[in-house]
Amino acid sequence: MFFKKFLPILMVFFLFGVIGCGFGTKSSSGPGIVQRYEDTPSALTELVNGGIDAVVADSPVVLEYIKNNPQANLKAFGDPRFEQEFYGIAMRQGDKELHDLVNEGLRRIKENGVYDLIFNKYFGDGADYQVAESDNRLGRTYKVAQDMAYAPFEYINDAGEPEGFDCDLIRAIAAEMGFAVELVNTNWDGIIPSLLAATSDMIISAMTITEERQQSVTFSNPYFEATQYIAVKQDSPIKSLDDLQGKKVGVQNGTTGDFAITNYFESLK
Repeated sequence: MFFKKFLPILMVFFLFGVIGCGFGTKSSSGPGIVQRYEDTPSALTELVNGGIDAVVADSPVVLEYIKNNPQANLKAFGDPRFEQEFYGIAMRQGDKELHDLVNEGLRRIKENGVYDLIFNKYFGDGADYQVAESDNRLGRTYKVAQDMAYAPFEYINDAGEPEGFDCDLIRAIAAEMGFAVELVNTNWDGIIPSLLAATSDMIISAMTITEERQQSVTFSNPYFEATQYIAVKQDSPIKSLDDLQGKKVGVQNGTTGDFAITNYFESLK
């Protein structure tokens, strides 16, 4: 009787513990705590508010946040033990025709200079460049999944439209090869499942090419190189990866930053 009476209350406490109260889910990983968030900006905001000691995330995303939020008083640095990463456009393993189409488009825009113009817009001097609209001569529209909380790669601008390096890149490939794209905002945790369920046709969302992901999807040729950065407050004593021992570190759930710091903590057991 006691169990039946209090089962609903116990379930509430269980869900509260799993979901957390807006601060992400925790996981003990050896001599440190990994605090997981739905997106990287949430983790960085919690760092600013003092709820965690550091954030590990892709270097361009961390640097973009620091640039756009100088009042946050954050700094960031890398560590040679973080491996180089390469982003790729993910597709279903059986979609060879689409895979070839995307790779050819990527090759062409790198060759004709369009890639460099897009890169410069987001990571160079900021000179504006508008990607040409596709004529869709192939008569095909592909749904492209993106987690649009990952500036400067994909985000929602002030006009409520998708914007970012990845957005421009896939639009440029589409214009070059003659197909159309529909960008679909998709939560990161569900982004590969959406592809496998054919809710989307490809993913371009600053996704690192990994052996684990290649078991379920196929990637285009790499289109961007990055690594992980550690973000901390300006006055933090944390100066290296080793200084994260015993600290609470925020990450976006299921990202390469999550894997990197979790594996590091596990290696210290």
